[in-house]
Amino acid sequence: MAGLAPLVVPRHVLGGAGYQAPSDTLAIAAVGIGGMGRNYLEGCKQEKIVALCDLDHNYAAKVFEAYPTARRYHDYREMFDRESRNFDALIIAVPDHMHAILLMAAIGMKKHIYCAKPVAHSIGEVRTVRKALLAAKGIVTKGSIQDSRTDYARSTTEILNTGALGPIREIHIWTFHPIYPCSLTRPTGAGTPPAGMDWDLWIGPAPYRPYNKAYHPANWRAWWDFGTADVGDMGCHTLHTYFEELRLQAPSLIYGYRSTRYEDMSKETPTPETEGSANMISWEYPARGEMPPLKMFFYDGCIKPPRPADLDHGTTMPREGVLFVGDQGKLMSSYYGGNPFAPFGRPPSGGTAARGLPGGLLLPESKFRDFAQPPKTLPRCERADHYTDWTRSCKAGVPTALPIEFACQLTEVALLGTFALRTGKTLEWDAGAMRVTSDAEANRYVVPPYRAGWKL
Repeated sequence: MAGLAPLVVPRHVLGGAGYQAPSDTLAIAAVGIGGMGRNYLEGCKQEKIVALCDLDHNYAAKVFEAYPTARRYHDYREMFDRESRNFDALIIAVPDHMHAILLMAAIGMKKHIYCAKPVAHSIGEVRTVRKALLAAKGIVTKGSIQDSRTDYARSTTEILNTGALGPIREIHIWTFHPIYPCSLTRPTGAGTPPAGMDWDLWIGPAPYRPYNKAYHPANWRAWWDFGTADVGDMGCHTLHTYFEELRLQAPSLIYGYRSTRYEDMSKETPTPETEGSANMISWEYPARGEMPPLKMFFYDGCIKPPRPADLDHGTTMPREGVLFVGDQGKLMSSYYGGNPFAPFGRPPSGGTAARGLPGGLLLPESKFRDFAQPPKTLPRCERADHYTDWTRSCKAGVPTALPIEFACQLTEVALLGTFALRTGKTLEWDAGAMRVTSDAEANRYVVPPYRAGWKL
């Protein structure tokens, strides 16, 4: 019939529910898929997974099976050589000591990147990666901090931004982790790596040691040669909530101590190669513009900070949380931001916080009884949208909720905590010069040497 306009049908209707047109699909490769990598891939399953790499094909067998069309590799170098033209974006989920190596390779190939946290194993690596990313064009990145920019984290930030607490003088962070073996001595025996596994490649730039199940699978994180301990694992999960607002980029003094292992009641057993089963770290900040000096404390191994005197005596402190102490009051939030008395900081399904506000519990409660949660002025990225934020941003060419460039800054502060734990000393830090000024020996951790044959 003349005059009728042509019918335009959306592509998702033509393809049915959940259809994503090939032209809208990101081609993804991943390295290190047997552990957390499987979760990262699951979050990106709407995209095209073209190539997967893991040194241990036995450990990663179920993940390989979940993506039957993806080509399989043991060696990431072979995958890059063969597949570099076939993928747009790379997922990095290997142990910490290999992050920077893979990040720099991905930047060199101009690939979008999703990387596990912490994004590097040393501060020298952090600075190199960040500089390269800031100079790169068209690369979209995201750090693996699933609660970054969520409503419950942003709600905490928005309370802090009101100034209701007055100047912040202290931050106390605590967690029930570590959840992996700690306070260990180096195994004396040499085991046999899983069939087909190149153990020398797994060691990478770290000092060589024979294969042992104490390191793989999954137990590498407590070992300083491969991991960054609990503060590297979990610290970034909370720092993002208030890092920029409180200007926490450059502490001047760091101190740490750790639990001691005893084989019996009379003999201390040194465990210098791993973190302790319980650890405490403090960072001290000078005045930052109009902000006064601040101290930040990190506790793990189920240690908690001193109980606030104005917290109701019948209330048990949550097993993990953050306490902000200001001149005019305190705010207790969950480790990830938000109400500490709702599971994982999330309000119950009804939408009302179990106690306090969505952004946390203000103390003393009598003073803040009529305080209302501030309006939502900051952009959000809900936890369920964490991975699609990355894939969508890659396609649009826009920044994600938490670019790796920012995650580098969080990582640097966490790594300073590892220096303090490893030395047991009070360390004075010059961020501009990138050096410990109070202890020359501690500087060996700033840019540790790579094993022969490896370079960044």
